[in-house]
Amino acid sequence: MNAMTELLRTLHGVLPVCFFGVTLLFFVVTLFHYWQIREVHLRWLRRWPLLPTGFLLLVVALGAYAALSEQPVPILRLSLYFAGGLFWLGAALVSEQVLITNCGIIDGLSRHDRYVGWGQILDYFPWQDPNGRVRGFAFLFVDRRNRRRRLNLAVPPARQPAFRRVLARYLDTRFEMTVQQCYGKTLEG
Repeated sequence: MNAMTELLRTLHGVLPVCFFGVTLLFFVVTLFHYWQIREVHLRWLRRWPLLPTGFLLLVVALGAYAALSEQPVPILRLSLYFAGGLFWLGAALVSEQVLITNCGIIDGLSRHDRYVGWGQILDYFPWQDPNGRVRGFAFLFVDRRNRRRRLNLAVPPARQPAFRRVLARYLDTRFEMTVQQCYGKTLEG
């Protein structure tokens, strides 16, 4: 029993330090990756990261409970968990962004299968909710393995006019064809 208690105490001392180190590394790598992206026209948060937020709330709640019930809690251990949670939240906030660049669409930094270059896109169309409001755009593209894929990109209403301008600049000029280009003849009369 005494050896098991000592092992748990050691693990509980090492675990916060490891958690802090790993989340700090995750945050630094995510920021480095983010800073490599150039010429971003638009950006928005795809969704709020719930797991790191829940972890931070749990750390705060357990710390408050321990303080109110006058139980001894090592402040360094609690601070490491909280700082690690902040690094985790920061990295998740950066990696959950949608970035619209000169090169294409990046739908989350951590999802390489959702990087779509403008030249890969074959067609696109807006999609609507049941009330008829445009909620986003669907892009049909060919991936690196030459497979046809579809990317459904939700676009916040406040970003839609600027996003449509970007689409007009990079895609509409490529897709607009005259009747003569499509059919090889001119229409008479």
